[in-house]
Amino acid sequence: MSDVAILDDEDPREYHSPFDLALNPAALETFKWLVLGHVLYAIGLALVVYFHIDNGAVWITPLFGLPFVWRERQHRLAVKALVFFLGFTLMHYVALMTVSGMRGDEVGFLRGFVGGAVGGGGALLLCAIFGLLRKGSSLTFEAFGTVLLGAVGSFCLYLYLTTGATGDSSASDIIQPLKIYTPWQIAFAYVLARVLRPV
Repeated sequence: MSDVAILDDEDPREYHSPFDLALNPAALETFKWLVLGHVLYAIGLALVVYFHIDNGAVWITPLFGLPFVWRERQHRLAVKALVFFLGFTLMHYVALMTVSGMRGDEVGFLRGFVGGAVGGGGALLLCAIFGLLRKGSSLTFEAFGTVLLGAVGSFCLYLYLTTGATGDSSASDIIQPLKIYTPWQIAFAYVLARVLRPV
């Protein structure tokens, strides 16, 4: 087989090494739609905080996946909607319930790590179960992604608890939760873009 034929046979959308952390063009497109989902989530979060809706940050979780699922609506819409809307909401709830009973962690490092890893790892597991991961995806990168999301969650909760977590204005109350959700969801968008199967 000639070199040209070998090159033509490779799918540039697939990753061949679990240690390749770059996003190819297909993954960048996915990342873009997931970041747009975070923007929608942030708007929803501001409304949830303003109207004091209990557990509202959990119930608006589908907003994060909405743009991506809409973009990919021609391919396995029901499965993606199930995972991104119901599954991710469930994982968000499980992560919060897991850390809600933890004590003795005033600065939030452990709770943030556990919550970030449980939420992210659970979401990746659901993607794997429902066949949404790319052919070149590997357990090595998914494990790395879970640890990365735990580390980002740890940092975010620490930032939240140590930089004005008890705001005295509406603007401060709205900005505070973004300290947790914005960095974590951007990291989550990166991990998902890296592992999701391109259309």
